[in-house]
Amino acid sequence: MEVVGTSRQGTSSGNGDASIDMEGLVKSIRKKLGKLSCPSSKCCIYKVPKKFKKINEEAYTPLRVSIGPLHHGKEDLEDMEEHKLRYFNDFMQRSGKSLEELVKIMEEMEKGIRECYAETIDFDRYKFLEIILVDAAFIIEVLLRHWFDDLRTPNDRIFSKPWMIYDIKYDLLLLENQIPFFVLQDLFKMTNIQAGFQFSQNETLPNPFILTLNFFMSFLQIQELLVPEHINPSEIKHVLDLLRICLIPKQSSQPPEEKIPSKVNQFIAFLRRFIPRQSLQQTERKFDIPSAIELYEARVKFEVSSSKNLFDIKFRGNVLEIPHTKINDSTERLLRNIIAYEQCHCDVHFFGDYTMIMDSLINTSKDVELLVQAKIIENCLSDNNDVSNLFNRLNKEVIIFSEEYYFTKLHKELNDFCEIPSHKWKATLRQDYCNTPWRVLSIIVAAILLGLTFIQSLCSLVSCNK
Repeated sequence: MEVVGTSRQGTSSGNGDASIDMEGLVKSIRKKLGKLSCPSSKCCIYKVPKKFKKINEEAYTPLRVSIGPLHHGKEDLEDMEEHKLRYFNDFMQRSGKSLEELVKIMEEMEKGIRECYAETIDFDRYKFLEIILVDAAFIIEVLLRHWFDDLRTPNDRIFSKPWMIYDIKYDLLLLENQIPFFVLQDLFKMTNIQAGFQFSQNETLPNPFILTLNFFMSFLQIQELLVPEHINPSEIKHVLDLLRICLIPKQSSQPPEEKIPSKVNQFIAFLRRFIPRQSLQQTERKFDIPSAIELYEARVKFEVSSSKNLFDIKFRGNVLEIPHTKINDSTERLLRNIIAYEQCHCDVHFFGDYTMIMDSLINTSKDVELLVQAKIIENCLSDNNDVSNLFNRLNKEVIIFSEEYYFTKLHKELNDFCEIPSHKWKATLRQDYCNTPWRVLSIIVAAILLGLTFIQSLCSLVSCNK
């Protein structure tokens, strides 16, 4: 008779199920535990969360070239692999290093490079090092050829076709298309590229930091790049991180004063981190301001700011000053990738906050039209509806951190202005009674008839007294 119970091989549940191989289960779990790697504090390159890709996957997907391991080998990008090897061959000759020496440089950096990726990279070390080396050399060659026109050849597939370099520039800004910036810096520093160029006295070859800024300076059409003096090139995570640092407000380098919140506030703050921005807007008035048209009806004037900083939005008196912004076909791709990077990595979400206030100001094409007339928005899209749709979609699924919201003071100032009784009365009058020429005309006619009726009644009263 079989005894139900334990044995060296396993146990039975007692209800007829197959026995469990305890030794095999323990061995399997231990094997998985042995493969676990400790999360690194250097992690800075992420896959875009699925909730963002669900809204617009194309905004996060490279068009021409894969950089790094996350998109390597995809069929749509295979055409550029041969050209990347040509660039690598030119870089190797320019560097004064042999192939073995370049591979050795990469081998020494492998552990640090892998730690920068949030996802486990499935490629073996040989393929991984090949991808990083070829892609890093490709980026350096692109930067050098952009700086030095004479390095370009007539058969260059990239620089001989303006649309190609345009696509590649945006591919280099995608969150999933990054390699650590220290790879470019170290590869640049450890090679002898400087010797291949003729410079005048006291002139040197710019480093990757300067070359990268120059590469994007004339291309980013959201605003002019402002290079903060406090940037430490060694602290730059990757190209997308560099662009974000150059675009955010300068004062962001100064840490805010620490506050010790109560236990209740800490718990509320914790819950808010899981509330989508859209739902919080519906429940918390702090993030609800009138649209541009509604502000205009409350006698707010819109003027383009002289500031080049995207975030330098000021409300003085009854004038709202907003920096000039150029909206084109690639604006959404850039904003979405910076916002995704902020959501995955950054403590303060400047671009999420910026798109939120623009979403508040822009509800319809009429709001866009008002901002275009004030020269605040330069619309390079097909029509104003496209701009309003762009800003209305950018904040979907974005998590808001209300305690650090950058435009809190501006929201309060605008709401306080609109709450003044005289401004509310004027806005209501314009919105409800004077929103079309025919209504204005009917009110004027009614006022005239009322005045004539009053005069007639007055004349009748006077004649009766006589």
